[in-house]
Amino acid sequence: MTNIAAKGEEDIVLKSARLLLGFFRLAVIFASVVLVLSLPVMAIFGQEILADVGEQFVNAPPNTVLWVAAGFVFVMLLIMLLSYFTIDRLRKVLASVREGDPFNRTNGLRLRGMGIAIFVIQILTGVLGALIGVIISLLGEVKEGEKMVVSGEFGISLSGILLVLLLIVLARVFDRGADMRDELDGTI
Repeated sequence: MTNIAAKGEEDIVLKSARLLLGFFRLAVIFASVVLVLSLPVMAIFGQEILADVGEQFVNAPPNTVLWVAAGFVFVMLLIMLLSYFTIDRLRKVLASVREGDPFNRTNGLRLRGMGIAIFVIQILTGVLGALIGVIISLLGEVKEGEKMVVSGEFGISLSGILLVLLLIVLARVFDRGADMRDELDGTI
């Protein structure tokens, strides 16, 4: 038989997860602040940004590039908010484990919410890829001797979809655990 930790005790895995989630939470907050601040910068210095970017291209980029870039920033901000939501829910699940009561309906709801948030993030990541394609097409041809490198992949990933399914299944497991606990409490 395994030794069940006392209420309030935390093993190294849970403690590490809690610390990592705290770091990720701060990183998401920082990234969100940078994204929010970039929108007025783009509005105020848009023409200067276009002029600098335009030096690398055969034709001057149209003002539309700024609107599409602002849309990109807005979608990234939505992803950051959904990431914060997911991190917050996972922290609450970990807290319930630490308190000794993980199998409850609230955690089932939290896991389902995390699954839905990650599913929406997957869709928004595909939107980011499309926005990058639009920006590249609006910028046009690069001047001879200039280099333009676009890196990163934006799209729906198989691992993301599997994570969504895992969270939804785990939510059902937590619901079933809560049902079993209720049945056990009723027989005592």
